[in-house]
Amino acid sequence: MSDKGSEGSDKMSVDYVSEARGMAEFIIKREHRGPGDTVDASMHRAERRYGVPASWLHRLRYRHDLTDLPTSVFFSILNAYGAAQEACEEAYQAERKLADARNSKLLRLADFVAGPKN
Repeated sequence: MSDKGSEGSDKMSVDYVSEARGMAEFIIKREHRGPGDTVDASMHRAERRYGVPASWLHRLRYRHDLTDLPTSVFFSILNAYGAAQEACEEAYQAERKLADARNSKLLRLADFVAGPKN
């Protein structure tokens, strides 16, 4: 047995790192503005908007040997992920209201495939 105790208790396991990597990728994609924009710029926009350190977004995206991260970073990514999902849902609802006014065929197809949201 080790006599170190729980010195590294503020670190996350590999499973949480891979989960944080997926959430960070979603946040970066959400902030990316399309052709002509850089991934670095979208990371810094995410840092300003959600408070997630851009350096950690960069590490999660480009370093595949990363095995742990501080819990404070994980929870900031988790909060940012929730905020980005909420922003996506709000944008979808706004588009849905516009599509309802236009009687969109695409909206009817989406309702047919996924079912209408009540």
